[in-house]
Amino acid sequence: MVCSFSCDITKVSLIISIILSSSFLYSKVERYGEVSFENRSFSEQGLFDQQKNHYSFTLSPEFYFESEDQNTSFTFKTKIRKDSLDNERNLFDIQDLSLIKVKNSYETRIGIRRDFWGVTETVYRVDIINQTDQVESFDGEDKLGQPMINFSLERDWGVLDIYALIGFRERTFAGEKGRLRAPFLIDTNSAIYESGAKNLRTDFAFRWSQSYRNLEIALSHFSGTSREPKFINKTASSKTPYYGIIDQTGLEALYIMGGLALKLEAISRSGQGDRFSAATVGFEYTQVGILSSRLDLGWILELNYDDRYEESPLALGTRLTFNDMYDSQILSGVMRNEETGETNVFVEASKRIGNCCRMSFESIYFNGGNDSNKMQKMFEYLKQDDFVRLEFIYYLGN
Repeated sequence: MVCSFSCDITKVSLIISIILSSSFLYSKVERYGEVSFENRSFSEQGLFDQQKNHYSFTLSPEFYFESEDQNTSFTFKTKIRKDSLDNERNLFDIQDLSLIKVKNSYETRIGIRRDFWGVTETVYRVDIINQTDQVESFDGEDKLGQPMINFSLERDWGVLDIYALIGFRERTFAGEKGRLRAPFLIDTNSAIYESGAKNLRTDFAFRWSQSYRNLEIALSHFSGTSREPKFINKTASSKTPYYGIIDQTGLEALYIMGGLALKLEAISRSGQGDRFSAATVGFEYTQVGILSSRLDLGWILELNYDDRYEESPLALGTRLTFNDMYDSQILSGVMRNEETGETNVFVEASKRIGNCCRMSFESIYFNGGNDSNKMQKMFEYLKQDDFVRLEFIYYLGN
């Protein structure tokens, strides 16, 4: 939900007041969160003459309450973002507003939550519970809160999670002045739904997971409104999101042998035209204490397959962990599509400053491939969007 900044502050202030006034019901109360400043600088003006620089402020307060018997807990976390350039990046999102009841071997979770599924690094195939916050990050890691009822049962044969997902969150997209935007304007105010209930439809999902020594495996199924829209022409320069109804079955597997981790995510989906299958398979090998130091170096290789397309992009990466008191790490990689010649290079780094703060750095380079190649390209419209992002985070504590 996008809202004016003053409206955001009013909403979150009201919610915090209600929560604090009822805190006496719990024996344990924790208050934390973060405030961040982010600046993104692009190497040149955008394909549509967007500005080269913009910044944003984000406030994310979080409250946690727990009963004396530790069987009941309540969490509230919200995210408020104000951007200097793109109004579509202004955000008020309740990411967690949930009550959790624990009894014997099962848990009941009611409210707004974020649940992550998956094991791979480059593409998140099975992660479908929450909608993607596309304007927050290019890689799709950031998610919006989803209203749900989640029942979780733990037995010797595994953990079974059953979800009733109440209502639907539309995906966020960069606006006309935003960077990393589509080659057309997206009218998010007139989204079209296959379901007659539109964004009030209740979706359902389940996930079974189990661990067998070195193997972790999970099977899941989702039935409901697709988190990934198609686009329908509205005018010559704008399109409208269309959210169809899908069924998606997913498989996750993680097998660990010493410093080697083998990873797999695979899906089969129907409802968006012909049924299709897609998978990401790869490994991560970690060298511990390289050169007799505290440094750990991880090598990442992943192959992405989707039978809707001819190409299968290959991703190579490294993860350098310093194992120091500042939790310093550097993740870098390249994704290459041999069919189109496209190359996507990225570097991410972060370092804690004392106990209060963290600095993070991100840079992404897009190479659109050979212009003589007439195949459809994934990142052609981003060829002028190479950027460097710097973020300073201040942590709020009790």
